[in-house]
Amino acid sequence: MKRLILCITLICCLVGSPARADREFEQSLDRARMGLKNNDPAKTLQALKDATAAAWASFPFTALNVHLTAAAPTGYGRYVKRVDNVYQPGEPLIIYMEPVGFKVVHDKEKGLYRYRLSADFNLVDAWGRVVGGRRSFGRFGEETHQFPDRFPLTFTISLAGLPPGRYKVETILRDVIAQKSYTVITPVKIQGH
Repeated sequence: MKRLILCITLICCLVGSPARADREFEQSLDRARMGLKNNDPAKTLQALKDATAAAWASFPFTALNVHLTAAAPTGYGRYVKRVDNVYQPGEPLIIYMEPVGFKVVHDKEKGLYRYRLSADFNLVDAWGRVVGGRRSFGRFGEETHQFPDRFPLTFTISLAGLPPGRYKVETILRDVIAQKSYTVITPVKIQGH
């Protein structure tokens, strides 16, 4: 029995960070409720941001709201979805996405959050052959006073020189700090003349 209790205690210690994140999340929500009750928008919103940061650590590294767009987006959530995935030869392909769950380092002394992402892409034809691409074609990261939970990425990829047919665009997002990656697959078709 003592051995079982010791094993459970060790497991709880090793897996303690999710419980701590849950506790921080709940405490932040309690502060937000109190701020709302006291009609204090600054405290309410800061507590909600703290809750987001606590939950973020539990998220898998992924991308949300992945869309082909009709034009270059102008900011977070400010895009016009493309009606289809069919392109004319030479027409640029624009992909919008919102990465989540990437590692964010908080320097409490400076009050700054830091993150670093990079991206690769491959153009894959209908037979599974990589016919184009580029490594580290995007590098993103900065230090900011606000938790970076509203961070859109936009990629413009040239399809010039590709013959008509069906392709997949593999966009590989890399979390440089956590050394994780996530791949977004976007099927497209290039029309014939």
